[in-house]
This record gives sequence, C-alpha cells and structure tokens, in this order.
Amino acid sequence: MKVLLINTLYYPSILGGAERSVQFLAEALAGAGNDSVVVSTRPEPGIHMDWVNGVKVYYLGLRNVYWPFQGRANPGGLKPLWHAIDTFNLFMAHPLINILEDERPDVVHTNNLAGFSVAVWPLVRRYHLPLVHTIRDYYLLCPRSSMFNHGNNCERRCAACRVYAMPRRYLSSQVEAVVGISSFLLGRHLEAGYFPNALVRRVIVNAYEAPKTAGERALVKGARPLRLGYLGRLHPAKGVELLLSAVNEFKDGHVEVWLGGTGNIEYENHLRSRFSSSSIRYLGFVKPEDLLRQVDVLVVPSLWHEPLGRTVFEAYAYGVPVIAARRGGIPEIVEEGKTGFIFDPDRPEYLSRVIELFLENPRLTEQMKPTCLAKARDFEPGKILEQYLDLYNSVVRHDRWTRI
Repeated sequence: MKVLLINTLYYPSILGGAERSVQFLAEALAGAGNDSVVVSTRPEPGIHMDWVNGVKVYYLGLRNVYWPFQGRANPGGLKPLWHAIDTFNLFMAHPLINILEDERPDVVHTNNLAGFSVAVWPLVRRYHLPLVHTIRDYYLLCPRSSMFNHGNNCERRCAACRVYAMPRRYLSSQVEAVVGISSFLLGRHLEAGYFPNALVRRVIVNAYEAPKTAGERALVKGARPLRLGYLGRLHPAKGVELLLSAVNEFKDGHVEVWLGGTGNIEYENHLRSRFSSSSIRYLGFVKPEDLLRQVDVLVVPSLWHEPLGRTVFEAYAYGVPVIAARRGGIPEIVEEGKTGFIFDPDRPEYLSRVIELFLENPRLTEQMKPTCLAKARDFEPGKILEQYLDLYNSVVRHDRWTRI
C-alpha cells in the first residue's frame, strides 16, 4: 500500500509531538514494506525532494506572507492576513497536483494542516482518493491551534475563531475517516459539527519508540530529596508556576524539581526571579532520556487542555510514574494509582497532597515502575501502525465499493 501523509512540518523541522508522531508512522509504514510518502512545508521557495530513513519526503516552500514556525519573529501586523490566507490557501494546494498525479497513492492521510490549509481536502477528493485525517491539535477550531487565551481555556470559540474556521468546518465533510489522538480532542470537534460524513471515527494515540535500555534505571542508594521532573516549554499555559509554588511549600532537602525546557526569555527571567530556591534546577533544553533517567516522578501540570500529553508516555517508557493535571486528553492515558495520579489544577493543594504521598511512601515509585513499563507498550509504533493499516484498508475497501 502507498500512503501519502501531509503534515505542516517534518524532519529535520521538529517542533513537538505531532512531527515526531508523523515521522514514527511514516517510518513504520516503510519498515513494514509499504510505500511511505510525506509532504511538508519549508521556509525556502520551491519544491525539494529527499529520502529520510526510507521515506520519500517532498518539502514545499510555504506560500504565505511569512514563515511562522520554529521561533522566527512574526510581524504582528501581518498575522490577520496570514490566517486569512490559511483558511483556504490555493497557493499551497496547487503544487500538490503534480505530486498526487506522480505518486498515485492508495490513501491520503492529512495531519496538522497549518500552512497547507484545508484546501488540500477537496483537491484529494477530486482525484477520488480515500482521505483520512488525524486531529492532533485545535487548528481546525482556533487559528492559534490552542483554544487558550488570556490565561484560560476557551470553553466557547470567539467570533474571530468561528469566522476563520468556517471553511474548515464546511470542508471537513470531505473526510472519510477521522482520528483523534484522544477521545477529548475527537469529541470536541464532533460536538462542533465537524466531520459529519466520516464513516469511521476512531481514537488512535501517538506513537513513541523508546531506546531499548530505557527501562534500565539504576536505584540510587542513600537518602536524597524526592526528585520531580518537568519536560516541555516554559510557558504560563503549561502550569510551571503551579508546580514551582507547590515545591516551595516543602522544606529544603525534601523535594527538588528539575526543569527541562526553554521559553520566552522574559518569562524565563520571571521564573528565575520568583522561584530561586536551591530546590529548583533550571536545565534549559535537555533530551527527554537525559532527564527521565534521573528523576523519580514526572509532573505534567498543564493548565490548558493538552490534546494528549506526549511526555506522559515518554515517562512510562523509563518506568517513571506521573503526576498529571486533569486537562484535555491527559487523564485518558493515566491509570490512577497504577501509573500515576491525576490532580485538579484549579485546586493547587491537590498537587501538594500527591507529592506528599510519594514522600510518605519512598518505595512507591519502584512499585509503580512495572505497570508504567507495561503501559508504555500501548504506544509502540508497531501497535499504532496496525491500527492505522486497519483504518487505511477500511477506507480503501469502502472507496472501491462505492465506485462499483
């Protein structure tokens, strides 16, 4: 089977979990003997084709007023124009015509579409190709892709979001099969009237392949503080200050937190000024494995509704339990009392209570390790691949049947 995947970014342009998950899927497809083709964007004009670990990749120059990804400064005055073009960007759909005609895939699988826009959907259907879409963020609902504004989750969409999203909702009727990386995320879109004609609606989590030695963590002998870890952007929406405030409640020498991540320099300076305790270590950018091999518990204190929470299952692969916020899709992948604990970020004292639980039970992290390692297997690329191949075969069979 030949599968053509479309995603905003692809290796080496990795911003977060979506890019890694699409790469895992593309390479797993190729490794299983399928033809795997990826179409992505790049800041330079023109079309460039390359091979990455057995995957054929087309990089299309972004045709919009500026390149908004990978930390480049965005001209604020042009943002409304950028988003207006991105509601239905025919300039990006046009280069896909030759790729679709040359590759002739059996199925097209779209993912994050910022930059491409939903203009690719009617183009794919014009060629009578089965169309699958995986929802990985809130792009179809919100131009910022976050549904988070002024420090709060958006329970309802504002007027501007509804206007920008009108073509996205209307054209979602072209999609034959829709996947959400969490029930929360899929439900949010279905409730808003998206994907009315999708014959298949499923939840398939993101894939993660840990190093073979990930679970081999040496026990630290002797007394030391409970070591909490944090992985991700340093941003108010990620709940960093909630975590640091909780740590400050404990006496020095009892709890320490290792922060792995970077953010806006002003916000980083604010954190360092407000939280300067010796119990807090600001590590900057770190590889997940370098932090997860050294912490006892990973804390995911998000205030916004995370679509899934990739760092949760990254921690599982290292046998590390989690303390995670009841936000978005995160609770769906935490087995309460077995792989970790869920707390309500609107009640900060709950986070302190869970930390206290680990302090009172020093062996708890080791007792939870086997269950965490077992849970990590749910996210192995091979298992995720099986679910997607079953989905692809379903839509291909249906598409052939409807043509008879």
